[in-house]
Amino acid sequence: MKKIRNMNFQETKEAFSRWEVKHPRLDDFDMSGLTLTQCREIAKGTDPESIVDMLYGLFNYGFMAGYKQSEADLKARVDKRIHDDMHRRLLELVYYLPFGYHAEYFYYLMVYSFEDDDILEAFFPRRIAKPALKIRAEHESKEAREKAEREERKRVVDEALKQYEQQKGGVTV
Repeated sequence: MKKIRNMNFQETKEAFSRWEVKHPRLDDFDMSGLTLTQCREIAKGTDPESIVDMLYGLFNYGFMAGYKQSEADLKARVDKRIHDDMHRRLLELVYYLPFGYHAEYFYYLMVYSFEDDDILEAFFPRRIAKPALKIRAEHESKEAREKAEREERKRVVDEALKQYEQQKGGVTV
């Protein structure tokens, strides 16, 4: 698809018509009749600078309306998923926790707080449970590898100690 800045006026209208099918506008964000009347009065004037300012203002209005509509759509989607006020407060608490760049520590803490993998699989959607289960599996494999390394080191040290005691015992006897 062409970038908007490289489209001519007709291509822009056609692209918007295709886009509008999937993203309908809400009446709350449409321009009022008074604004359109004022635009008509400006367009009757012969001052090109006023006309350009009007077009720029219309563009800014459309940009702002699009932003507000997307914010309203997001709020509607969030409100649809929130079950009650306590759910909203918990969500806001997690959102505003002061972890910043260290949010992964909180995520790992939450993942490790579940004692059983079955709980993650049973109560969470797959897209949330799958990465959490992967983290837990990696952690368990790392622990198993470290345990095996410790046991190997212990075995080597025990054998070296045994050989030392045998050599020491052989010299003194």
